[in-house]
Amino acid sequence: MSRPQASDGPAAGPHGPGTAGPGALPSPPGYALWLAVGLQAVISAGDGLILIALAGRVYDSSHAWAVAAVFLAVTIPITALAPLAGLLLDRLPPRPVLIAAAAVQAVAALALTQVSGIGPVLALAAGFGVGAAVLQPGLGAIVPRLVGPAGQLDQVSQVGVTRANSYLQAATWGGFTAGPLLAGVLTAAGGTGLALAGVAVIYALGAAGLLVLPLAPGPVDGTAGAWREGLAAQLSAGLRFLRADADAGLLVLVVGVMVVFANMAVVAEVAFAESVLQAGATGYSLLVAAWTAGMLAGTLAGGRLPGHRLAVTTLAGTVAMGAGITLAATAAHLWQAAAAYAFGGLANGMEVVATRSFLNHRAPEQVAGRVFAVYSGVLFGGASAGMAVAGGLLGPLGPRMVLFLAGGGGLAAGAVGWLMYARRHRAGRPA
Repeated sequence: MSRPQASDGPAAGPHGPGTAGPGALPSPPGYALWLAVGLQAVISAGDGLILIALAGRVYDSSHAWAVAAVFLAVTIPITALAPLAGLLLDRLPPRPVLIAAAAVQAVAALALTQVSGIGPVLALAAGFGVGAAVLQPGLGAIVPRLVGPAGQLDQVSQVGVTRANSYLQAATWGGFTAGPLLAGVLTAAGGTGLALAGVAVIYALGAAGLLVLPLAPGPVDGTAGAWREGLAAQLSAGLRFLRADADAGLLVLVVGVMVVFANMAVVAEVAFAESVLQAGATGYSLLVAAWTAGMLAGTLAGGRLPGHRLAVTTLAGTVAMGAGITLAATAAHLWQAAAAYAFGGLANGMEVVATRSFLNHRAPEQVAGRVFAVYSGVLFGGASAGMAVAGGLLGPLGPRMVLFLAGGGGLAAGAVGWLMYARRHRAGRPA
């Protein structure tokens, strides 16, 4: 599965550059990308809404620890089921798989309106995570099929993939910001039951939109022989691809480590804003808003990246994210921390677009689902690990020190990744 590489740009697709001749596969209609952007916003709003609604449901009827438990019930399946979810995405037509995943989430949310008690809620939350385990990587893997037929990725369509990821990630953050606001409105109007019913409606709309979403055709050579591989070999194909493609594997590893440290900051920033900067809940909200606003700007700016700059942008973005968090940890005033967070968010937005676009360009269609499943599993696993570590360190070290460790760790991870990447390419060795 490895392919020679002489630069940091994406290699040619598995079938070579596309042609405009009579045998060229048809491209999707122009509205396909914009429909996908709208669907991404809707689904992300459901993601933001379900987390708030679940937290409210278990907190009202149980102990505070149940909030952490329900978050883990959602995120653990995304990491644990990544190999199987990726195999389904690669071996079956993506549209029905994604529709089924959205439908599972809608049904789980509807069932949550009828149950109470921590046990049933956790079980259904895990069902929601099972659907997300397929939906999250699947929405990333189909991006090239929104801009052109698989296997016909020339330089023009490579730019299209990067720009598509830019719009889709901007929609992701827009939807994820709207979701908690919608949760507040629905919970105030009718409690967590109404909020969970709203989640079911949102995911039903997502499934309906996926039903009519046009996608370019997949590879023409098929994967009939792939079924003759052992199950273990099929499940591990995404991981084996990332091990064989040195640059892609390095980016996923560096980003995964950065996510661990960034989520340490997520835990520490609440206490940092309220008890260290003495800014109260308003100060914490301002920090979150500064990061998300910077990230939105970064995702839109990332759409203009040329293909040969994607890898270095990912690595530079992780370094800048760590620097932003570190600067925030040294702040004496709220405005200083907010400015540092805006810088970190800008870098984060560009890194996300660059990483996803690099994987879209590099991974062959036959393993793209499994590659994105590994990527999603690393992200959600890293987030859970970072929050757990920060929870243990916050008491003895204090919020400022935890925030400083989070920024310094991310800065070190990005710098080491940059040095490894630079040394390999300076030596001219193939990936």
